[in-house]
Amino acid sequence: MKKTFLYSLVVAAFLVGCGDDGKSVTDSVKSAAAGAVDSAKEVASDAAHSAVEGAKDAASGAVDAAKEGAKDAVEATKDAATSAVDAAKDAAHGAVEATKEAASSAVDAAKDTAASAVESTKEAAAGAAAAATGAVAAVTGDVDGKAKFTKCVACHGANGEKKALGASQVIAGWDAAKTEAALKGYKDGSYGGAMKGVMKGQVASYSDADIAAVAAYISTLK
Repeated sequence: MKKTFLYSLVVAAFLVGCGDDGKSVTDSVKSAAAGAVDSAKEVASDAAHSAVEGAKDAASGAVDAAKEGAKDAVEATKDAATSAVDAAKDAAHGAVEATKEAASSAVDAAKDTAASAVESTKEAAAGAAAAATGAVAAVTGDVDGKAKFTKCVACHGANGEKKALGASQVIAGWDAAKTEAALKGYKDGSYGGAMKGVMKGQVASYSDADIAAVAAYISTLK
């Protein structure tokens, strides 16, 4: 494009200076060429300046975009880390609570089992004592009411002062005839209230002599 422009200037100067001398033509061409060079420099300078400014703007935009992207990435990482920490805390808390509940249930079960074992042991011991007393009585023909009463101690107390399982009457000092009738009624199922089921099993092994001896002993308790 520059060559075409210069060529046009030369032709124009030549045509204009046809009537002048050769020097005038040469000066016109020189002047036109100098103007063309200056214009080309100015155009090139403007283009270069625009290119530099455009590059600066693009670079600045890229830097800002990179900064925003990095900032967003940091925030996203923080959020993800916070969520992970919260989830870990919740999981740990849930595990601790579950462990506490399991431990509590195990302790309660152990207590219940121990209590049942103690009661069973008491009943077994009382039954064994009664059986031993009965065996002695069978040999000697004598019945010891106090010895027979040992199987009743766990529930009624050593002196008949307790309400068996919190439900019976206090039997200490009961009339012998009253006690004997009650025990026989428990044995054949014709007597009893809340304690009927329990007492039937307790007196099932008693003979009439055993019942009479126990009733007589209870009448002496105070």
